[in-house]
Amino acid sequence: MSTSSQGVRHLNRLAKAKSPYLLQHAENPVDWYEWGQEAFDKAKRENKPIFLSVGYSACHWCHVLAHESFEDEVTAKIMNEHYVNIKVDREERPDVDRLYMTFLQATTGGGGWPMSVWLTPDLHPFFAGTYFPPGQFRQILLKLAEFWETDSERCINSGKQVIDAIKESSNIAPEHDISIKPLASEVFQRLEKRFDSVHGGFDRAPKFPSPAQTTHFLARYAALHLTNPHASDEEKKNARAARDMAVYTLTKIFNGGIHDFVGGGFSRYSVDERWHVPHFEKMLYDEAQLLMSALDLYQLLPATSSDKKTLELMAKDIVTYVARDLRSPEGGFYSAEDADSLPSYDSTVKKEGAFYVWTANEIDGILGTNAELFKYHFGVEAEGNCDPSHDIQGELQGQNVLYVAHSLEETAKNFGKSAEEVEHALETSLKALRDHRDKHRPRPHLDDKILTCWNGLMISGLSRTYEVLQADQEIASQALELAEASARFIRHNLYNEQTGELKRSYREGQGPTGQADDYAFFIQGLLDLYEASAKEEYLTWAIRLQEKQDELFYDPKDGGYFASAPDEHILIRMKDAQDGAEPSAVSVTLSNLQRLAHFAEDKHADYNEKAKSVLASNGQLLSRAPYAYASMVSAALLAEKGYMQVCYILA
Repeated sequence: MSTSSQGVRHLNRLAKAKSPYLLQHAENPVDWYEWGQEAFDKAKRENKPIFLSVGYSACHWCHVLAHESFEDEVTAKIMNEHYVNIKVDREERPDVDRLYMTFLQATTGGGGWPMSVWLTPDLHPFFAGTYFPPGQFRQILLKLAEFWETDSERCINSGKQVIDAIKESSNIAPEHDISIKPLASEVFQRLEKRFDSVHGGFDRAPKFPSPAQTTHFLARYAALHLTNPHASDEEKKNARAARDMAVYTLTKIFNGGIHDFVGGGFSRYSVDERWHVPHFEKMLYDEAQLLMSALDLYQLLPATSSDKKTLELMAKDIVTYVARDLRSPEGGFYSAEDADSLPSYDSTVKKEGAFYVWTANEIDGILGTNAELFKYHFGVEAEGNCDPSHDIQGELQGQNVLYVAHSLEETAKNFGKSAEEVEHALETSLKALRDHRDKHRPRPHLDDKILTCWNGLMISGLSRTYEVLQADQEIASQALELAEASARFIRHNLYNEQTGELKRSYREGQGPTGQADDYAFFIQGLLDLYEASAKEEYLTWAIRLQEKQDELFYDPKDGGYFASAPDEHILIRMKDAQDGAEPSAVSVTLSNLQRLAHFAEDKHADYNEKAKSVLASNGQLLSRAPYAYASMVSAALLAEKGYMQVCYILA
């Protein structure tokens, strides 16, 4: 925080920003700029390099870097003297994040946030990293400033060479002769090889759910073969394996500490291999994708499967959480809840996970006679249950992250009760903890900007909830109402009826222009909402948005779609088709085009032609590493099988 000698707070120009992430840095002594012409002009006028810091409001290590360095007067003085400093919210400007993350990954072999990039005044990158400890960060700042002063031409040339290399790697010739089934088999085989048969998941620690890269593909792969009467025995065997790997992974996630048993919802990832100790931020896009995966897999299981009930509980848990804690009064869904919070209203220092963890003594005091049963079931230990090796900053010492240590049946047997009695006791106990938590602990910071793209994902998940969980009319009806309210919010606040364009975000007014994922994810949401509600207005809107996406993002020269909107300050318009924490925009677009070709018969040929161009423009990449494009492979596989149209004839 920047204060005068009289203790009066000084605000920098980020105080006028709308992004919650930027506002978190409004009291830094760093002379921050938003990404824009004012900062670029200053850098050129004063011949200073740019320090670009990219992150997001729920990012724990972004907060650590800010506290250690950006709030430090000495570090800020170095930054202000030698650099033009720009702060970017990656969720508002994914185009900026994508370009410089590509540079970071190409030069260091890794990536992540916070992202720290040094640029020339012409926006060419010449050095990058992620989090730096305070001493090292100051050394890098001073060394690079000296480098710029003594040999700026070398920095400029280096930056240009890197951008030219990225441009060259982006210019890939189309490949039209693509066979999808072998690529799908390769993706399946890779996931099968990487599968953790003990804890679920497909990575070593840290473990991310990453549905777009794993469970989404496996559910589609399984469904296509399990429902195909002509599938070979080998295909059916692999389909069952795909389903079972995905189901096992989701049940482990549901029963792990990454799941907030008290309040619902799921954290972004686990720092250990068994989904126990999470980084506690909760992201809307994770909730939406886990909801969709749970529903997809729910439909592939027999009614007698106990896992089917778990997946149903998972879906209902997510719907309940987002409706209660991530929904604006106007119907749009907020972006995220932070990892860090104050342990109590008397505290002054935030800690990671403080809102979510419990000491054994707290459990005893709140739950009374139910405490021993609860502690047994959820693995609560007197000294805390968090491995110190998974608690780098020592913030979880003596604390417990709840996870299912013993099943209902094991708990019932241990305490001489029926499973129903145990279930009731646990439900009562969780409510007591939730009431205590809500009353005595400050909630984590809420990133209350509303993103078009993530609302699109949530609309899809809610629409599918309505279709799949019809047996529970209360949750089904609620889900459809939530989906329609979100769509209305986007229409009223982020859509221009005259131009047909979308804006990316809303918080105290509209944010930046919409990117490809805003169009792709929201169109998908509208198509799912049309199928759930049978209201033609959603289909009509989706068709118009697809026309606008084609106008703004389609590449008529080489085919396929750009990921970023036209912008003179984005040095390369990339087509980035690789899945990440979310499916790539172009993969979802491929699926949308294939669906629209059946809904809008007059545009059938045009949609199909564009869909083919998506595959052709990414053909070489698909052939080299199909597992990096799992969402595209599953969309193409579905198209090969074909879509079923159901027509209702009204008498």
